[in-house]
Amino acid sequence: MARLRPVVTWLVLITLWVSDALIWVMLLTRPDERRIRATERIAWPKGLKHKLMRNQKGLCVYCANRRTAPSFEIDHIIPAVRGGSNEESNLQVICSACNQRKGLQTDKEFRSRYRRLVPQRRMTPPNQRISQREFKEETRRTRQAESVRKFRKTRFISKQNKVVTGCLVLGGIIAVIVFVALAQLGAGGGIVLLLSLILGGAAAFGVWLRAYLTGAMIEDEG
Repeated sequence: MARLRPVVTWLVLITLWVSDALIWVMLLTRPDERRIRATERIAWPKGLKHKLMRNQKGLCVYCANRRTAPSFEIDHIIPAVRGGSNEESNLQVICSACNQRKGLQTDKEFRSRYRRLVPQRRMTPPNQRISQREFKEETRRTRQAESVRKFRKTRFISKQNKVVTGCLVLGGIIAVIVFVALAQLGAGGGIVLLLSLILGGAAAFGVWLRAYLTGAMIEDEG
């Protein structure tokens, strides 16, 4: 029995490694990740960023940190993909970290989610600097607005969709391989088909369970 333990351990490790590799492929190989066309990159007028920076006194309106121009990004207060215009009245400059965290949220949705940290008034930075660590902790405690989650579903194929689809394909492939292999050995009938489906389903469920337990299907809401 003791001799079998190393073998069992290695089999478990190999199974986990293969599962992780399959999950990685499922999340990677999806050329149509966006359901709709991405917003075209905008060529902003020269000097616009510096003008916005002067209006904001060089502060990020969300974290209140003072930045230099390369660290700032021009952001739509109402995202362009959600109907926001490119007019100056709909623009602000925020640091790269806050811009990534804001994502598809409007300024109002972002401020509402992080109301414990930032003022609710538009274009108003906090009275003191807010660290990205504080934002991360608040992100874990809160959720994006329902309107944002619904929009994401129309714009992106979720990680969960990718993994579930990949697992179904994996289960089907394994079921076919097992059925063909048993058929080559002379076996046949409904029992072989049932066994093939059970093994395929077990493999698919195992990979899905691994993705679930490791958090691979959790969306990076920001």
